[in-house]
Amino acid sequence: MKRTTTVTALATGAILLAGCSNPSGGGGSASPTETASPAASPTATTPSALSGFLCSPDENGVWRGKARLTNVGTATNTYTVRFSVIQTGSQDVLGMKEESFTVAPGVSTDVAIASIHTSNAKGLECVARVIAEPAAPAESPDMTPEESPNGS
Repeated sequence: MKRTTTVTALATGAILLAGCSNPSGGGGSASPTETASPAASPTATTPSALSGFLCSPDENGVWRGKARLTNVGTATNTYTVRFSVIQTGSQDVLGMKEESFTVAPGVSTDVAIASIHTSNAKGLECVARVIAEPAAPAESPDMTPEESPNGS
């Protein structure tokens, strides 16, 4: 029974890894987004906000990444999406780019980040991180003295 569970777990892991492998054969692999609560609070990472993450080097060794960002929360959030190229063994960051997106609840947007790092070296991988923060409230227009509560 234990052997069957182990074999099943290994087979499942192999299938999952195959789905994350780099189709161009450039040596990189995609890693899942960091996980935490989908509710936005400063520095909260969001597990299901990023989908379809692909990141790999082109024939010139220029690493590019793309994904789909979805606000799974109930309020407008500002997401910082960071793609990093790291050394697999040491986890040293060799290159990193990030962009911010303000996304309404239930809305999705495409994320594409180019030129994260340039290298054809072996033993590199690309990882993604998404941090959600509540979006800043929209600024209201300046009130005229007639509109202000104290009339000044």
